[in-house]
Amino acid sequence: EPAEAVKQYDAILAEAQNGPYRASIQYQAAELLLSMGNTSGAYGRLQGIVTDYPDTYSAYQAIALLDQANWKLDTLLRGQIYYYNEDWTAAIQEFNAYTSQTGEATIDMLLMLGRAYRAAGNPQAAVTTFQTVLDYYPTDPAFGDAWLEQGRTYFLSGDTMAAIQRYTELATLHPDVAQGAEALWRAGYLYSTLGDTANALATFDTLGEMYPGTEWAQEGLMLGATLAYSSGNTGQATQLFSRLAETGYGENQAAAYLWVGRLYQSEGKDDLARQAYQQAAAADPGGYFSLRADDLLNGRAPFQAPAGASFTFDEAADLSEAETWLRTTFGITQEGALYPLSEQLQADPRLIRGQELMSVAAYDEAEAEFETLRQAYSDDALATYQLAIYFRDQGLYRLSITAAADLITKAGINTTQAPGLIARLRYPAYYADLVLPHTEEYGLDPLLIFSLIRQESLFEGLATSYAAAQGLMQIIPDTGQWIAAQLDWPDYQNSDVYRPYVNVAFGTYYLSWVLQQVDNLPYVALAGYNGGPGNAAQWLDISGPDIDLFIQTIGYDETQTYVRRIYEQYSVYRELYGTSSG
Repeated sequence: EPAEAVKQYDAILAEAQNGPYRASIQYQAAELLLSMGNTSGAYGRLQGIVTDYPDTYSAYQAIALLDQANWKLDTLLRGQIYYYNEDWTAAIQEFNAYTSQTGEATIDMLLMLGRAYRAAGNPQAAVTTFQTVLDYYPTDPAFGDAWLEQGRTYFLSGDTMAAIQRYTELATLHPDVAQGAEALWRAGYLYSTLGDTANALATFDTLGEMYPGTEWAQEGLMLGATLAYSSGNTGQATQLFSRLAETGYGENQAAAYLWVGRLYQSEGKDDLARQAYQQAAAADPGGYFSLRADDLLNGRAPFQAPAGASFTFDEAADLSEAETWLRTTFGITQEGALYPLSEQLQADPRLIRGQELMSVAAYDEAEAEFETLRQAYSDDALATYQLAIYFRDQGLYRLSITAAADLITKAGINTTQAPGLIARLRYPAYYADLVLPHTEEYGLDPLLIFSLIRQESLFEGLATSYAAAQGLMQIIPDTGQWIAAQLDWPDYQNSDVYRPYVNVAFGTYYLSWVLQQVDNLPYVALAGYNGGPGNAAQWLDISGPDIDLFIQTIGYDETQTYVRRIYEQYSVYRELYGTSSG
């Protein structure tokens, strides 16, 4: 019944918070109203979409229906909707029409117009449009954005030296403009792409002097120091790493101290190296570079497995410990067991709708409801704990992990400082019955596999990535076909990888195969799992087996981050599940 469906949509809208999701629901409701002949109600909703959610595809769809009814829409708003949906020609037309009609040109509109010209293949018009911002709004914060856009336009049109010059001029002529740091970083980076190491290093050095402590300065000093190290200029590398260690913070500071320590160690200055490693370990607890420093201090090899691992726990004792900690930490006074859902949660419409959607296998829609529910209670420690347990028991592992992370963050502690049950909710070992037989079969470290699954899918069996990777261990279709052939898997079809028992069998086989191709180095195999085994082998040939050099050599940012994040997660899994005996 369309009328009943509209009521259901309105019930969802009463709770839903996500903008694109709300716009999509409104659009579906408008279509139903049109089919019922309720044009005024439909067009009212469509106009609300274009006004409230202009950056959504639903707004783009709504324009088409409103045009059919000859509804008048604001020209500027129409241009913004076309812009957000990458209809560049239409956006340019509407923006220019707005300027002609009103004699006005806002900064935001000019920036969008310039980007639209560039995307449409008219770089000269783009540069001219950005120049209009520079000429008419010299004191506006967007002044630097327009300057950067000019540099980017030169680069995208193939004139790299013009881009470098434009970027450098911003910092030289307008050093107080905040975007000057980004401009120098871009100039230094472009010099490096041209193989002009001397100018790249000089530019990064200037960046560190002019804008100390900024994100761009930290990234530039790291890039420059790495470039100097790779080119054999250890003196310049030490200078840049040391400056970053003094002015940086968090992950970048930890990385700088780690490399300062390595450089000292290469010079035989072991005491200074140890001091640098200690500073690195303290700079970003739990982060990759701090963990690497701690491993170096304690003589641990990368991904060194514990003597053994245990996945069996006293759940009753752990539950009691967790709930005692909750009472103490958050001042909870409720008597009896804390984990059952409260009456308030059980009566929450979002929970009820999520349960109903689950019952009809509308999993994506159900998870959207549950996620909205989780966010609504994220400041309530008891409700967050109850939801973490509830989601786990429903097999909604991503939501359970996220709720547990919220709880631990709210407590202001590291995961390994939390009670075991709560820590394991954040770093679980689900599907152990599938994982452990295959890790034994292939001689793999099960903690490495759990770390990989957590990174790949957060244990969501139906997860699909933007690259079409599927399931727990994110198997790409072509790779799945190849693995099926290697394993002589009967009657294989691509959808099989959504079945956990298939996905784990395929993923563990593939990782073991990649390990064999790369000298059984786990960090190289992880890079191969994510970025391709051929690429990983090439990076290994360049760097050698040194993990720090290898990670710096990885050519894909995503793969570099992937290996580092699994290193971080493995450290937690080793702490939570590792034992001192086999």
